[in-house]
Amino acid sequence: MIKSENFLQELFEDSRAIVLVTDEQYNIRYSSSAVESILGLKPVAVAGKNVFEFAPAEKRDQWRNCLEQAGKSKYAEIHLKSAVGEDVYFDVSVANRVAHHEIRGLVIMLHDITSRKRENLELEREKEHLDQFIFKTTHDLRAPIHSAMGLMNLLEHANGADRTKYFQMVRDTLDKLESLIEEVNHLYRVGKMAVSNEKIDLRAMLEAEIDSLKNYPNASGIRFELDCIKEADLFSDPLRVKTVIGNILSNAVKYSDLKKVSSRIQILAKVTEENLELMISDNGIGIAKESIGRIFDIFFRANTEAPGTGLGLHIVKDTIERLKGSIQVESQLGIGTQFKISLPNFAFSAHATVLSGNESKAVL
Repeated sequence: MIKSENFLQELFEDSRAIVLVTDEQYNIRYSSSAVESILGLKPVAVAGKNVFEFAPAEKRDQWRNCLEQAGKSKYAEIHLKSAVGEDVYFDVSVANRVAHHEIRGLVIMLHDITSRKRENLELEREKEHLDQFIFKTTHDLRAPIHSAMGLMNLLEHANGADRTKYFQMVRDTLDKLESLIEEVNHLYRVGKMAVSNEKIDLRAMLEAEIDSLKNYPNASGIRFELDCIKEADLFSDPLRVKTVIGNILSNAVKYSDLKKVSSRIQILAKVTEENLELMISDNGIGIAKESIGRIFDIFFRANTEAPGTGLGLHIVKDTIERLKGSIQVESQLGIGTQFKISLPNFAFSAHATVLSGNESKAVL
């Protein structure tokens, strides 16, 4: 037995792939040490187990077919689960049966292609996203153009009073078209830019966004409440962080509830060494339960009465994903909406100086 193990080590331990040797029932007799570095499994823990135990149930027939054709040298692709539950992808080559007097079975070589596979999957998602984006954009661009053309036809035969009304309607339609084009351009520009890493004065950014919103329609009666807690310096991409904050706050203003006696938007921001935790709450019109799952879809609008293009929250989600963060939303129709955002703090990679104990509150 010792001679067999030494023989296998001499053959396979220099390989960068996982090498398995099985008996004729596909039970593992030997595993190279790469099984630990790639899958996080100890070779001794793998020995004696059947190879099919490591494949997802839906892939086992494909896996078995690959092994049964070993006499002809078969190549296939399969993904397995690592010890921590991550998908790991392999090109699989199954050699002819081992021609050694002490060993009977198969030699299975698993070449790790996870990095390449993930890149391909990401490219496929990007292509699907681009196809959807182009279709939706052209569809939404046609609507205001057709509307403006129809209004121009009415203008040709309108009297003085009606002409003024139709001119204003054309202007409103073209303003909507310009807004849509600007948001599409912003989405494209932000998506193409590399993620930067700069020190951000979060409180100043939040105050600037609030000030810019006070001139919006419906904003005059809204009370903004800002609570900014700083336990560390924030390092991230200023443009992208500003994009997230600006879009969510502008949505809160657009969808405020004019029927309520008082409207408010609460912003709670906390910067730690690890993350920026941001919570933005309002008591606006809220979002219907059936629409919650779609609010981040491109061009989706949960409420068509307020002005908007349906791109804002899609941009928010896309931007947060590029920053490796997360976003959650809770809403109730007629009550209000709350967004919870978590973004990683790049402070350590920027060698930022950590400051603690600084806390500030304000009502703006």
